[in-house]
Amino acid sequence: MKRLYKTLKITAFSFLFQGIIGCDYFPENSIERVIPTKISSPITKSKPEGQHTDIPLDSNELKVDSIPHQLPIDSTKNYVYLTFDDGPFKGSEKINKIIKEEQVKATVFIVGMNAYTQTLQKYLKDYEENDLIEVSNHTYSHANRNRFKSYYDQPEFVLRDVKRNDSIYRFKNRFVRLPGRNVWRLGKDFKNDHDLGSRLSSDFLAKNQYYILGWDYEWNKTHKNHPLKNPQDIYNGIIKRLENKETFKEKHLVILMHDDMFDNHEDAEQLRRLIRLIKNNKNIILETASNYPISLS
Repeated sequence: MKRLYKTLKITAFSFLFQGIIGCDYFPENSIERVIPTKISSPITKSKPEGQHTDIPLDSNELKVDSIPHQLPIDSTKNYVYLTFDDGPFKGSEKINKIIKEEQVKATVFIVGMNAYTQTLQKYLKDYEENDLIEVSNHTYSHANRNRFKSYYDQPEFVLRDVKRNDSIYRFKNRFVRLPGRNVWRLGKDFKNDHDLGSRLSSDFLAKNQYYILGWDYEWNKTHKNHPLKNPQDIYNGIIKRLENKETFKEKHLVILMHDDMFDNHEDAEQLRRLIRLIKNNKNIILETASNYPISLS
């Protein structure tokens, strides 16, 4: 009887341990283990066959011109940059459709590991094929699935995560949005968030020729089941910040949104309303993130 009890106890422990592993539970100090080794056959027009996703820090593979080609800036105008984080997501299809129909420019910052189904991969491909949309880097793992403290305390790991996303999707620009941190690194212009880790990681990315774009204003959804805030209020907030010079760079405003905000028809139409309000203001130009002015000296 004692032997049977001991056997049952060992078996129960084994099942419990496997259950923990199956739930992908690991402590924060084992950060490397929670990143998937690859996503499910990402459909991207530029991914080479057999591309490795673990890119060494000294890799020359991703080197491009450090100074992006930028369009001339009209000093008499204000510029607004529509940016969407965390795609591909259910709302990505509607964002892509509205941007195309309204004929405005926008930038989407994508998370590589989010493209885990054929449908989400198609949304990402649609983004890539839309000439009005600029696809940029929001890291592969979204700060190791929102483990912000341990993630940003390891700058080399952050760089690997950014490069991993870059190596899969072959972004046409070097602009990065950091998950959960409003940090800027644009040439000599910079701004930090509250923690030391994100500052050090941002400096490390900048030394490796990445530009980090934060945001001046956020349109967020307070609760999944609540409607979005009135687009007129968001537009008024944009105008107020531009007029009061409450932006990182005068006459330029970056607005942050998220793909999952627009996963139903009603909320998607709110996005359309905001875009039309901005379009009707002849003193505002809508532009992509890579045309945000960079001070190099």
